[in-house]
Amino acid sequence: MRQLQHIVASLAMLLIVVGLSACSGEDCPINNVVLAKMGFHSSYGDAVEFNGILTVSAVRPQGDSVVLNQGYNTSEVLFPLSYTHETDTFVLCYVNNFGTAYDSLYVSHTNTPTLVSVACGTAMFHTITSVRSTHHVIDSLILKSPEVNYDERENIQVIYRTAD
Repeated sequence: MRQLQHIVASLAMLLIVVGLSACSGEDCPINNVVLAKMGFHSSYGDAVEFNGILTVSAVRPQGDSVVLNQGYNTSEVLFPLSYTHETDTFVLCYVNNFGTAYDSLYVSHTNTPTLVSVACGTAMFHTITSVRSTHHVIDSLILKSPEVNYDERENIQVIYRTAD
């Protein structure tokens, strides 16, 4: 009888260990920040690199912050959207052989706190509702994918003027 109790206790302990180890495999993002992506394109729709140095800054009430600092020959930029505001302003500073130029990019969006999982907590997802810009270097904008979440899709296409 005692041997049977020992076997049952061992099996119960084994089941508990296996059960607990099965629950610990949660893949939580290392950084819980969701980033939007803007890609650069020619007026023909081809992906291009900005030929020069690009700095992108977020203009916020609590102070500006640099999103990209002097990227060279950049073809895309990942940038955060505000959790508390519904419109963000980004300043793009272009430096190349022709000089320095600036464009402002205005991104309007909704914010949706989303439960990723009990173990990982919540993340702030966004839906971009509109984009507009100044047109010093930028020709136009295309809202390609309005949903900003953990998918690394291109959300905004920035179309640059190309010489014909």
